[in-house]
Amino acid sequence: MFKRKDPVCGMKEESGKGFENSGHWFCSASCLKEYENKIKN
Repeated sequence: MFKRKDPVCGMKEESGKGFENSGHWFCSASCLKEYENKIKN
């Protein structure tokens, strides 16, 4: 059972999918990029 969610799209963590970066779990590289763009601005 996973409890983390992608901070951009809200997708729930699935086993073997996505990755962790900067202390957050992301479902895809595009969500990570969008997250990084939001925190820069």
